[in-house]
Amino acid sequence: MNKAHKMQADICLVNGRVVNVYSGEILEHNVAIAGDQIIYVGPSENRIGPKTHVIDAGGDYLLPGFFDAHAHADLYYNPRTYMNFVITRGTTGFFNDGHDLANALGAGPYLNMTAQLSRGIGDIYTGVPVAAPPFPGIEGRELWTDADLRKALANDRVLSVSEVTPYLRLVRGDEKLEKRLGLAQKHGRLIEGHTTGANVDKLNRLATAGITSCHESLGAMDVIDRLRLGYAVMLRHGSIRQDLPRLMDVVKKLQPYDTSRLMLVTDGIFPDHLISRGNMDWVVAEAIGLGIDPVRAIQMATINPARYFRLDHQIGGIAPGRKANLLVAASLKQPTPRLVIYGGIPVAENGNLLVPAGDCPTVGTGDRPLKIKPLTAEAFRIQKTGGTETVPVICIVDQTVTERQDLKIPSSRGAYRPQEDILKIVLLNRRGTQAGKGFVKGFCPGLGGIAATIAHETHGLMTVGCDDADMARAANEVLSVGGGICLVQHGAIKARIALPVGAIASAKDIPALAAEITTLHRELKALGCLLPYPIWTLGFLSFTSVLRLRITYSGVFDVKEGKIIFRGQ
Repeated sequence: MNKAHKMQADICLVNGRVVNVYSGEILEHNVAIAGDQIIYVGPSENRIGPKTHVIDAGGDYLLPGFFDAHAHADLYYNPRTYMNFVITRGTTGFFNDGHDLANALGAGPYLNMTAQLSRGIGDIYTGVPVAAPPFPGIEGRELWTDADLRKALANDRVLSVSEVTPYLRLVRGDEKLEKRLGLAQKHGRLIEGHTTGANVDKLNRLATAGITSCHESLGAMDVIDRLRLGYAVMLRHGSIRQDLPRLMDVVKKLQPYDTSRLMLVTDGIFPDHLISRGNMDWVVAEAIGLGIDPVRAIQMATINPARYFRLDHQIGGIAPGRKANLLVAASLKQPTPRLVIYGGIPVAENGNLLVPAGDCPTVGTGDRPLKIKPLTAEAFRIQKTGGTETVPVICIVDQTVTERQDLKIPSSRGAYRPQEDILKIVLLNRRGTQAGKGFVKGFCPGLGGIAATIAHETHGLMTVGCDDADMARAANEVLSVGGGICLVQHGAIKARIALPVGAIASAKDIPALAAEITTLHRELKALGCLLPYPIWTLGFLSFTSVLRLRITYSGVFDVKEGKIIFRGQ
């Protein structure tokens, strides 16, 4: 735009205090916008013409739009309804890790959906999986081929490879996985890490293999170790984990040095938490409340992620030539904006959208339809293993972690009959050709049956309960609506959520979806469930990249030992 110096502004924000993330200053400057671009930042008003819409900021702060460098925008909600909501809280863009919906849909439909998303408000970028599932064979076939990956890596909306959860495969020299990472590097893409618990030796090995970031720092030395080895370090604070209280002391010590490789991320915020807490505005406020300089915290949610993803020539700061994504906020300590401008257009004010909400992607279940035939109670029978008195049980420790307990399960007529707090768990693949069976403790005592098509990372049909008929009814109800979650007790449906987008995401807006989840959780808690967020724990019972026991299509898998330890029939 070589004639920008002659242009009059379409919009000019005056009397504002610009948070300059490049210099770290707060400056009393005006910001002029023409089309979707910032054309001037400074004290002059000479870009104001007769047709310019002048917005008086009234001394409020002008911030760049927030960018979440590690979001999960495709579980429960879909990326479009998620974006429509979070943009009202100041998040004008995000990187969706993407492995869930990418696995649930298949490559072609997922890339088509990505193209649909690019035509609405918000800067939505994505990653694609290289290890889907984490342990092929045990968890079924590879869901993305090398050809799928090559096609995806040529897409300019694909910035990176999704988090590589089975990082021990790289530590052990898995040539196939290393080859896939090499393919991503040849296409100039980044590689997201998931390096929970990795020591310095392992971190060296993973960085050599190509891992460029990690969002799994649980303590101060995790941050230091990764930063020293060149990782982009993402500091997580969301619904799954809230790590900032354990990490901010080390961040404060690093403030005199270079913190440009540090970012604030959510790693996913549940629908009801989005309403009650917010999004990146909440995360930034939490960091500031823990003692981080406000401008430094804002940098970690704007320019730092933009630089990491090589987007800083477009977004991340308020400067000439950048896209006009900016916020007007009365406070830096609580930076929830009163006005959001995206691409030069005011899109939200006081938490409400000013423009039409974009349509939910029309993808259905893509290349991975649910082909499971109606199930009978017999499908949930687990035969007693001859000669064994005890079986390994998946015991829930917290929201994501499990442990192993070898427990005696009562039996009758050749089949196990778990009681009280021990339930059956059955995972079927989407074609209905494989079924892994086992037992879980600590979910909900006496639960009849709950079924869900959210089951990390392959997203088959998972059913948990103690009553075979209730389990069958819950499973069949989910199948009848093309995916979702259903709770059945004593033959009656107590709650259900339809998830028609890939069988893992709703087509409803955030408030409507949050209400459905609240109803389901209320019913589970009435039955005695004590978990803080039951449906998240349920979906993680098949996630083989977190310790310790998980259900797979082959049976109960011990992540620590790397083998199947129970094959229910």
